[in-house]
Amino acid sequence: MTNDKQQFWDIISEVSICMVTTRDGGVMRSRPMAPYVDKDARTIQFMTDGSSAKVFELNVDQDIALSFSNPDKMLFASVSGCGVVSHDRALIKDLWGPYADVFFGGSAENADVAVVKIEPTQAEFWDNEKGKVAIAAELTRAYFTDSGPNLGENAKLDTVT
Repeated sequence: MTNDKQQFWDIISEVSICMVTTRDGGVMRSRPMAPYVDKDARTIQFMTDGSSAKVFELNVDQDIALSFSNPDKMLFASVSGCGVVSHDRALIKDLWGPYADVFFGGSAENADVAVVKIEPTQAEFWDNEKGKVAIAAELTRAYFTDSGPNLGENAKLDTVT
């Protein structure tokens, strides 16, 4: 895996909630969800209600977009991919934990839960190690000079595997 790809997977692994966007007819619809990032398998998964709108939307159109944000560390990532819905009880059991207990009730064996698995096809990340104060200073410097601001590293990845 290249350094940019590794950096991408490291960034999204640090984010506990991301915005998941699907197509609801002719409208793009986003909602916050807790990702299960598997760096080794290079997949991102979410647990959701088995009868949720996301499940219906992904059965019609598998295109999905994810937005990750960690503003405290100035880390951001955007992911495009294909979302596949699974009702595999073994997979649900593997992902089940306190979070699932709170949101879904029941147990991994009987809750109305599905897993959305995303295999990213394209991604982009922004990594700024400077912090908020240094960024403000960089923007101020750029405002008073002829050069643009240096806001950190940015890479677009056509493949993330």
